[in-house]
Amino acid sequence: MHPASRILIYLLAVLAIPGLPFFWLPLLLIFALAVDSPRQPWRLIWRTRWLLLVLFLGYAYSLPGEPALLWLGAFSPTHEGLARGAQQALRLLALLLWLDLLVLRLPTASLMAGVYSLLRPFAWLGLNVERAALRLGLTLRAIEGLERGRGNLHRLFGEELGADLPTTVHLEIQAMQLRDMALPALIGTLLLWLSA
Repeated sequence: MHPASRILIYLLAVLAIPGLPFFWLPLLLIFALAVDSPRQPWRLIWRTRWLLLVLFLGYAYSLPGEPALLWLGAFSPTHEGLARGAQQALRLLALLLWLDLLVLRLPTASLMAGVYSLLRPFAWLGLNVERAALRLGLTLRAIEGLERGRGNLHRLFGEELGADLPTTVHLEIQAMQLRDMALPALIGTLLLWLSA
């Protein structure tokens, strides 16, 4: 599949998943986990555990309603908050898994080529498409060079930043065929039909 098609499908998912009925969320999660099982998406889930927990607890304690734990009194989360928090955490998890499935597994060169292909129609508005794709690629290369742990902020703003980045970048841009746009067009049409 063309990289631009994968990015476009993910952007459509970003628009659709927040508005989907709760019934569809487990199906999307199961499908993403089944397709992504060889890659072990549990690392992604583990790395975002605190974000998911803060989102869940934020809803659990901020929405008014019936207390879920009466013995906690005023410090109890509400039933409505727990339900909405679980819903929002599942939506975010679905978006992260689909991001991993469609976009993050692309090599940097393919991701740059996909962004370039998607932004090319906006060149007539004065957008420098080559520069935008290059900046994305260089940013991704710089992020890939960072290590886990401390000292990344110093490395990010240090004087040696960019010393190991390439001076030239060559992209192989493949023209988008009709088949490359078929799936995003089908998904977009389905979303329009469901929202009508």
